[in-house]
This record gives sequence, structure tokens and C-alpha cells, in this order.
Amino acid sequence: MISDYQYNRARNILVQVGSHTAGVSHPKHTQGTGSPESHGRQLLREARDEFRQLDANLPDLRSGMTQAHYNAIHQAANTMTISQW
Repeated sequence: MISDYQYNRARNILVQVGSHTAGVSHPKHTQGTGSPESHGRQLLREARDEFRQLDANLPDLRSGMTQAHYNAIHQAANTMTISQW
């Protein structure tokens, strides 16, 4: 399970670097019950795919993204303690 705090913090990290998909996702308010890890993985996958599309023709990409987007994805994943997405 992912706590609301972890999910919302990861979501905010992605929004701050320009993720529209993270921005339209709803903040979690589960009154302490948390959310399945699959929700966090979906958030990461959507932002990753969005960043890869946005960054496609830019130089110096890492895994298809700018360094800033790459770092944000990994920071968000670490915040939710997700290692595979």
C-alpha cells in the first residue's frame, strides 16, 4: 500500500516538472487506508510516457527523457518506495 502522503508527494514532484497527466490525477484522500501500489505505478508510467513524448527530439536524453524529467520520475518512485513500474 502507498500512503496518501507518499502518493500526493510523488504526484506533486511530477507536476512541478510539468507533468500534465499527474496534474489531472486526483490527490488521494483515503482517510488513512492508503492506495494500492498499482496506483503509484500507473502515475509513474503515465508521466514517463508523457515525458518521453515531450522530450523525443531533444539532445542528451536519458531513458528517452531530459535529465530533469528522469530525476523527477525516480524521485517520485523513491517517494512511494516503488522500484519497478
